[in-house]
Amino acid sequence: MIIGTRVVYAEEVSRWDAELLQISVYRFWEDSINVMKQTASACKDVNIPYVIHPVGYTVLNDETFGDITMMARLSDRALILHDERNSEGARIEGDQAEEFRKRIRTLQADAYISFENATDTGDVKWFWNKFSDSITLDIGHVESSGLDSFEFVTALDDSTINKIEYVHMHRNNGLRGGITDHWPLTAACREYRALQALVQLKPEVTVILEINELDDIADSLNLLRTLREKKESL
Repeated sequence: MIIGTRVVYAEEVSRWDAELLQISVYRFWEDSINVMKQTASACKDVNIPYVIHPVGYTVLNDETFGDITMMARLSDRALILHDERNSEGARIEGDQAEEFRKRIRTLQADAYISFENATDTGDVKWFWNKFSDSITLDIGHVESSGLDSFEFVTALDDSTINKIEYVHMHRNNGLRGGITDHWPLTAACREYRALQALVQLKPEVTVILEINELDDIADSLNLLRTLREKKESL
């Protein structure tokens, strides 16, 4: 189990005692592409592995696909993308599915691609089965979609579990800042219990914190380390 956390800016790269960093790129934030480039360069300067995670960018959108292609070229361990629906909010099928696969193959020429549940967690197993060789399981998004994350994890089939390589961790805990999730972890929260269940099934995952409260990241990292130590001592 590898433990990492999310960053945006270059000055954050050396702030956390993490084994991997996720560079999150927010489409509508000011100068987001140049900020991402600077952060990737900072990771390379200190020799810390990283993944790149675009937020608000979709593969089927011609306007954003160019930026995703550029991120693929700059990625290190992986490019983590969100699951997608078509413009009507339905499953990607027919000609759109073929175009989607074509674009993913283009990205795979430069990057290792992993798909996260974010757009429609309730139907994401269909998406993963159709399009994903690597899965990023966002346990916080399972909860914010109205599902029980512990039940979700323990009901996963072997094929899905085998594809899970990355895990996003944050807690669903009530509305603030327009969202209900991305709160710090607690040892008693259901998301943490779901992760405990997952690492029993798939120990060799990379767990990435996505927590908005910066002052609480260190404590949540320590919770992840405690989980790993308990698993290794068994």
